Amino acid sequence: MGGTVAALVVAVLSLAPPLLGAYLGLWFLLLGANIPGIALAIVALTKVPDAPEVERYLRYTWACNLAYGLLGVPVIIVVLFVFVMALTLGY
Repeated sequence: MGGTVAALVVAVLSLAPPLLGAYLGLWFLLLGANIPGIALAIVALTKVPDAPEVERYLRYTWACNLAYGLLGVPVIIVVLFVFVMALTLGY
């Protein structure tokens, strides 16, 4: 059950970049929120007595977390680049 809670915590923490983007005015980054990872972690927690089901949903949750992390890196790099360019050019 500890791994399932850890996956849920990671999925919830992965909401930080979209929320930061929304705070900076880039509301479209909310479309890339890790909602499937959070939903699968909650489903895994509801299946606790059934170990094979928990493991299956736990694998799905970590796959969503990994995919979200890999897809989020280019977005963060672009946002940081635009921020640095705006600071450099004085906007």
